[in-house]
Amino acid sequence: MTLARSFKKGKGEWSMNSLRRLAQAYSTTPWRKQISTGMLILVILLGVILAASLYLDVTARTLALGRAIIMMENEITEVEMINAHLRTQLGILKSSAMMEKRALEMGFRRIEPDEEIYLIVPGYVPLDQTLVSSSSRKAQSVSYSLPPIYTQSLLDWLKSKLDAWANSERGSSP
Repeated sequence: MTLARSFKKGKGEWSMNSLRRLAQAYSTTPWRKQISTGMLILVILLGVILAASLYLDVTARTLALGRAIIMMENEITEVEMINAHLRTQLGILKSSAMMEKRALEMGFRRIEPDEEIYLIVPGYVPLDQTLVSSSSRKAQSVSYSLPPIYTQSLLDWLKSKLDAWANSERGSSP
């Protein structure tokens, strides 16, 4: 008997027998329970695998960036060391002893005080005078003055307002 035949004619009700058959036909059989449990386990496993792969991807990127940062810091340290070494060499080369040695090697000699000749060159400003002239400029004193409204304390302001109010009261009374 099919489900359509079990429907009672004219009453619009289901018979108990037809309801049992319907429940039995659509009841969860053991193999359906096994399939739904298996699918649930697969979905959970897929979620765990997806989360683990995202975690590994983020960890790998972080590790790669960390290595790149360490390499760049090492390069910075190396360049700073080279820069310090070059500054030291420049200081040695500019020292008075080295300058005198190089001057003697190039054929210059030390002069006596009576051999000195000063030449005046028009338009030439010696380096020392520019430093002296810029440092000898007087600093202009700048004084900022705030309006009295900003320099009054709260008590001073309150006192002035009370005095003004008292004066206006005296003036208005006969």
